[in-house]
Amino acid sequence: MKLRDIIDPLLELLQDTKTAEELLDEKPTQFAKRAYIRSSFSYIEGTVWLLKQACIGAADSTGRRVFSHAEYALLNDEGYDLKNNGEPSVQPKFLRLPDNVKFADRAVAKFFGSQPQLDGGSSAWNNFLEAIRIRNRISHPKNMHDFEVIDKEIEVCRAATHWFNDVVSEHMSAIFDASQRAINSSV
Repeated sequence: MKLRDIIDPLLELLQDTKTAEELLDEKPTQFAKRAYIRSSFSYIEGTVWLLKQACIGAADSTGRRVFSHAEYALLNDEGYDLKNNGEPSVQPKFLRLPDNVKFADRAVAKFFGSQPQLDGGSSAWNNFLEAIRIRNRISHPKNMHDFEVIDKEIEVCRAATHWFNDVVSEHMSAIFDASQRAINSSV
């Protein structure tokens, strides 16, 4: 896996979120508020996937056995079961976002030698959990009130997105540093 395989989709996700945020700033309609929140979470979920793929790609290319079989399966969003005939089958594993973010944080830190960035009890983490609740409410509305996003909720979602940007920035620095070390050691 090349760095471009991580950077290009990451930049596309960031551009979508930036465009949604510009729309929100220009004209803060309910549509713009919901579009910003949905775009932000597409960015977060997509970035978690990309960080996990960076771990898999680096592990595969270096041959380093850092991850257990269970961790490797979770990096691939996979679980296993048996068919009725006794043969194994791969099942897609749909991980809860908070757990998946924590797992990706630990996996990147474990493989690339960075420090885990998440503190599960911090105010930033609690804010992130609140942003998830807001996203879930507008994505799965039960009544008309669930569509409405107030300004305070936008601020919660902006803060969660900015916090996540900081987490990703630290991890991307570790990935770049590891990549540079690999390049320098092969020269």
